Amino acid sequence: MAEQIAADKAAYRKAWTDHDSGDRVNPELFFSQLNQRLDDNAIVVADDGNHTFLVAELMPILGPRNYMSPSDFNAMGYCVPGAIGAKLANPKRQVVGIVGDGALLMSGMELVTAVRQQIGVMIFVFNDGELSQIAQAQQIPYNQKTCTVLGLVNYQAFAQACGAEYVSMAGNEDIGDALDNALARAAAGHPVLVDVRIDYSKPTRFTQGVVKTNLARMATRDKVRIVGRALWRRVRS
Repeated sequence: MAEQIAADKAAYRKAWTDHDSGDRVNPELFFSQLNQRLDDNAIVVADDGNHTFLVAELMPILGPRNYMSPSDFNAMGYCVPGAIGAKLANPKRQVVGIVGDGALLMSGMELVTAVRQQIGVMIFVFNDGELSQIAQAQQIPYNQKTCTVLGLVNYQAFAQACGAEYVSMAGNEDIGDALDNALARAAAGHPVLVDVRIDYSKPTRFTQGVVKTNLARMATRDKVRIVGRALWRRVRS
């Protein structure tokens, strides 16, 4: 069983590595390079969203109490204050926050607290301009996205307004330098906001599983109706 789990994980990582992310950041490349640079006792704090499941699927957590996230994966806005609290409680350990752009807009102003208290946290905002977990759940069955598009947000201006450091990660070629830059600034006691133009074009196992599981729970006539509506919308579009 252990060998099967290891083989399945390796195959999943390879599927992401082989995925063409275009001019955006490939999640597997991001997490593998982040993992190489972090200490074994680093604390990773996630928010609620599509990135939560990418962390679960692609980021190794090497010890107990090294990972924090909302208890039911359903509380957007958790990451930034959670990361600050983790760093205050563990000032000698690296603390990394992974947050979606929608969740950052809910509690990101807490970076002001980190700046005032000189709390060296690294906050990586996965920037795709959508509430992607909801958008994908809508797009797959309905072929449309309702109330999920965030539009353009200038995260450099956001970081500057809070007094935090800013690092851009626009594509795969930026991953290494951006990570090194963020780590160095955080180690000097400066909170850092890293703008990661993430690629969400490949659905997570969680998204695939939710759609499959919910469909399997339905009665046959409901399945036919839902699938029929989805096909009709695709034909019309």
